[in-house]
Amino acid sequence: MTLTDLFALIAERYGLVPVYALIITAGAIQAGSVRQLLPMLGIMLGVYAVMFKAFDLGRGVDVFGLAGRFGLGADAANGIAAAVFVFGLGFLVYGAKRLVVRPRPQGSAP
Repeated sequence: MTLTDLFALIAERYGLVPVYALIITAGAIQAGSVRQLLPMLGIMLGVYAVMFKAFDLGRGVDVFGLAGRFGLGADAANGIAAAVFVFGLGFLVYGAKRLVVRPRPQGSAP
């Protein structure tokens, strides 16, 4: 199996979700504070909710079957899946970054 075959397998199974994950990860790494992270994730949520609705990606992300259990429509399930995906991954990456990259003390020189 070559690298091209691996990418084709991921694309066939998950579509654009891995690309979205890379974009969210890059945004979370670039955010300097939660005040910068929240609007960024909000914009991404709006974009990905539309993309999840357009491509019906929520059906593959709803691992707990909450849509069927609570009788949610496809659009609501896709919106919830997009929100969990964007904010969950965004805060996970931002939190990991904050653990690795510590802020400088206020009085120190660069």
